[in-house]
Parts: sequence; structure tokens; C-alpha cells
Amino acid sequence: MFDRLRNLTGPTRAAVLLMAAGAAGLAVVAAAGGARGDVATPGLAPAASYVTPAPQQAPQQASASAAGYGDVLDRLRAARTPALEREILEIARAAVVSATAGKEAAEPGRDRTDRPESVPTSGTLARDSRSGSVLGAPAGVFVALILDGRVRGCMGTVYPMEASLAEEIASAARMAATSDPRCPPVRPEEVARLDYCVSVVGRLRRHEPGAPVNPRIEGVIVKTHGRSGVILPGEARTGAYEIAWAKREAGVGPGDHFELFVFETERFGKALPLRR
Repeated sequence: MFDRLRNLTGPTRAAVLLMAAGAAGLAVVAAAGGARGDVATPGLAPAASYVTPAPQQAPQQASASAAGYGDVLDRLRAARTPALEREILEIARAAVVSATAGKEAAEPGRDRTDRPESVPTSGTLARDSRSGSVLGAPAGVFVALILDGRVRGCMGTVYPMEASLAEEIASAARMAATSDPRCPPVRPEEVARLDYCVSVVGRLRRHEPGAPVNPRIEGVIVKTHGRSGVILPGEARTGAYEIAWAKREAGVGPGDHFELFVFETERFGKALPLRR
């Protein structure tokens, strides 16, 4: 199923992901900047939509672990340089430029090899000794597009759905620009004013409800009854608010049982807007 999804792009891919959520054990959640419906300015989304595989059903989890997914944050942190950050942000930017220029508006199932040359594929990364070791490994990614200090669009996955981190960044950036259901697609005239926040996701850890969370470095996932809510590190001022926010996004009611997971990310680019 996920192999077929990789051949879809833009609104078609988002629609298929939404329809497949129940059958595949996926949870479509909203977070990153505000509660549902809290859109004060047309075209600016204070919350971002994510397609988040449930931890026990994550696509590519086994193969990703074998490929070093578990320590991808350690590898990124060890390799981090201004040049690597520029390269990561350029992948996101080039994907948004291409998507908003209409180059991604192709028929479902088109050959993904016609991607922009500036967005590296796993094959080109394998030949690039500078970035291949980290950008060629799979990892989950969230890409947020920030316009005038507000989240304009954000999409991502906790677990990888592409063959490489570079391709995951490009895919999330395209979807953030064209397929976030919380806001209309990014317009070409807005692209030059966008800032980018790319958050690479580390492994999830089960967390006891009531145990402290450091919202500066830990994101949270709340799961209940097939629904989930995701808040990224740096979005909330306090751990209590971060968990409460995720519970709202997951629809956790008084007395409902829920599972809590925490995760770290390595962020590149602009910081996410902070809420409370």
C-alpha cells in the first residue's frame, strides 16, 4: 500500500492517505500552533495536519531500523554544519517552488523521476559523500511553512514513507504547500516570503501520563481509540499545556484511557511559533 502511495503526490496523495487511514491503522491528526478551527487570518493555518502511523504499524519501521533510523538524530547532530542546514532547507524550498509552479500537478501514478533536479534522490545521495550518509537514511519529517510569523502549512509523518530523508523532506514540503487541509494551497507570490522549519523525528518512547515532559526538546503523541494528537518540540511553553493540547487534538474526553509517547527532533531553519 505505501509503495503505491509513494507514486502519488499533492492533493491526490493526501486524499488517499485520508481514505486509507482507518483501514491501515493510521491516525490523521492536527496540531502545531493552535486548536481546531482557530484560524484568525484567511490562508494562514495555526494548526498543521499530519498523517501519523501508529507505532506498532509504522511502514518501513523494520527496514528503517536496520538502516540506522534509530540513531538518525545522533548522526544528524554529529554531521550538522551550516552547509548541511542550507542543503536541507534548499530541498524544502525547491520542492515548494516546484509544487506552487504547477510542476507537481501531474496525474496519479506518474513517474516520480521527473522531480526537480535540485531535490536529490536516493541515487544521487549515494554518490554524494558530503550528504549521502545522513540525507540518504530514512526518517520521519515534519515541514512547516511560516509566513509572517504564522504557520502557513505543515505536513509530515512520524515514521518514514520515502526511501531517504531528502525525499521525505521534499515530499512533506510539497504536501505542506499544496495539501494541508487546514488552509488553501500556497500561492506562487507567497513563496519568496516563506520561512521553513524542518523537524527530523527520532524514535518514539512510551511515557507515563503524569510524568514531566520538557516541551523545549520533547514532542508528544497522544493516542486513543484510533485517534492521535501530535505536538512538536518547541510549540508549547509548558509540558502540561503540551500534553493537554495533544489530548484535545486526539479528542480525549474526561476519564478516557490514552497512551502517551514522547520524541525528540532535530530542527533546521526557523523556530515554530510558540503557543502559551
